[in-house]
Amino acid sequence: MARYVIANRRAGKFSAAAKATSRAEVATVLASMPFASIVHDKDPADPLARRVTVVEADPGAMAAYTMALPPDVIVEPEIFHYREWPPPRDVVPFRRQGAAPTAADTAPFVISVTGGGQPLPFATVKLYVRGFGSTVELTGQTDAAGQVHFRVPLGHQPSVAVVAPLSAFWSMVVRGAGLQHVIECPPLPFDGPLGWWHNAVGLDNVDPVFGNGIRVGVADTGLGPHPDLAHAVAVGVFIDGDVLGADQIQDVDSHGTHVAGTIGARPTNLGTYSGLAPGCELFAARVFPSAEAGASNADIANAIDALSRTHHVDLINLSLGASVPSEVVHDAIIDAAERGTLCLCAAGNDAGPVNYPAAFPEAVAVSALGLAGWGPPGSLSASRIPLDSALFGRENLYAANFTSHGPQVVCGGPGVGIIAAVPDRHGVVGLYAVMDGTSMATPVTCGALAAVLSRDPGYQAMPRDIGRSQAARGILQAILRDVGLPPSHCGWGIPFARQAVV
Repeated sequence: MARYVIANRRAGKFSAAAKATSRAEVATVLASMPFASIVHDKDPADPLARRVTVVEADPGAMAAYTMALPPDVIVEPEIFHYREWPPPRDVVPFRRQGAAPTAADTAPFVISVTGGGQPLPFATVKLYVRGFGSTVELTGQTDAAGQVHFRVPLGHQPSVAVVAPLSAFWSMVVRGAGLQHVIECPPLPFDGPLGWWHNAVGLDNVDPVFGNGIRVGVADTGLGPHPDLAHAVAVGVFIDGDVLGADQIQDVDSHGTHVAGTIGARPTNLGTYSGLAPGCELFAARVFPSAEAGASNADIANAIDALSRTHHVDLINLSLGASVPSEVVHDAIIDAAERGTLCLCAAGNDAGPVNYPAAFPEAVAVSALGLAGWGPPGSLSASRIPLDSALFGRENLYAANFTSHGPQVVCGGPGVGIIAAVPDRHGVVGLYAVMDGTSMATPVTCGALAAVLSRDPGYQAMPRDIGRSQAARGILQAILRDVGLPPSHCGWGIPFARQAVV
């Protein structure tokens, strides 16, 4: 048995009658599928809203059935989207192989993580080990003494360790003979509210009104809690085709909070980093069930609908991706654009072709750039330098060695060594951590665009239709500046917001 997503098309349906007819066809299709069992059916009371149903069915039976579908119904496999953390380029081919070894087939290996000479508890450590032509990725978390205990398969040797502290310290990568049992993490610079990513997009100050009047949605791993994001609106949780309450919005990882903070954090402590558009109205939806699991096409489409149709956001940040396209997500993005909502999407972190939904022409695909010299030696951020000299541009900017690339890239954004809010945890409030990825470049771009749109009364006066989303795209393209990087890796350039917001 396999799982499938069934939904009606809404894109291009501009009359109530067309929308209602499209919606009714889903009921007809479901009634003629005796071989399918419903997992969850989002069947809103509003007859014009999208109906999204998740079913289980035999692949052979479903393949035969879908040969003659009504044109307004989409049936596709459940497609999971991820917000992958980009490992160092030299360990990208490494993957866990085979079943976990038994204790008798392993040897202990202990890593101690320190910061400022003190143990760092709750740090995530990934240990890559090699041997007998295989590679294994092991993951653990440091205890109260800053230690993490691994069991290394016999015949394997530790090769690379990557340490990501909970907050306040740089993530570090240690390789080969330099891999010691004690790894020291330097402290992050807390000299905000501006970081290099603000300056790179032309902001040499951050006014609390930047973003005023602009609504920005984020569909991610959740939100907070965090005092610098107390103003954000929890939209709800979209999991397994179901819609759960906004009271469950709490971040199941740290990714969604970091993304939201990059866009719109309002610092409550001296030295922490402001969002690029702290005056915007932030709306957060959770589409990831856990830190490890992916977000399904059904849940992403439902979240886009809620953010655009119910909360009337101007921009949606989608820092997630899949290697294959989802027609359901594509329809939701087009439908949102027709309501005036522009979706900005992470290009991907696999150094290959642009992922979906970023590759859809109606989306804005954002690649990741770094700043040479940012991040101490040995830090994960410092390892993002490309090997190809053509990927170094002006102003010490470079295309990150993990960024996906291709003709779909519209623009680049700062995405290496971005310091932003992460959820309050373990009794500590107001945490900030560093992350890399096109997942970070996208909210920088989204925040910069929100800051520009907030100073454009003509844009804000536009009706919420396709003209409004096209205007937002046009305004973004108008503020892009060339920084000497190939279009495949940086599109038309990076946003330059200074003239529009000073």
